Amino acid sequence: MAQTMHYDLLAGRVVVGNVKNFLSNLNKIALSCKTTIQAVDASKIAGQRHIDYALNKAIRSFETHSNIAQDLGVEILLQLSACRQIQKALDMGVRTGEMGVVFIVVGTERSIEETIKELTYITVPDERLIEYMETKRASLMQTFRITDAEVDAAGGSHKIPALVRERIALFNAFK
Repeated sequence: MAQTMHYDLLAGRVVVGNVKNFLSNLNKIALSCKTTIQAVDASKIAGQRHIDYALNKAIRSFETHSNIAQDLGVEILLQLSACRQIQKALDMGVRTGEMGVVFIVVGTERSIEETIKELTYITVPDERLIEYMETKRASLMQTFRITDAEVDAAGGSHKIPALVRERIALFNAFK
């Protein structure tokens, strides 16, 4: 990991018939393009800053050898979920059915471009799925165990993305 890691995102709607087959297909794309692909349930993403913050923490953990997981994709999930337990972090991933997904692609600029091109064949792009919106409130509050009292104290539901980033900061402080 001596060279600088780049990343890009592709958000959109996908139909997952079988989770294992879907992930296997993603793995084939990642291997052929020499990238890391992490597919995340868009309803559990609190905006671009949530992803940027978690991704930078994941990459940094590999650079400083403080990573929990052996795989960058899994480390990204751990950071995104602010959780040490891999099984629980996997809840941030894909499930069967139609859903909004954010694909996080890490690699070189060229390999990322190739990967995103491949992913567009299985995705109906919708970049709005990355951003925080009120429809994500319940999912995010449950995923990150954010209470109504915390939301009120922070100043309202528009502060949920900041509370999510705070969870990631605390996760890293006590890692």
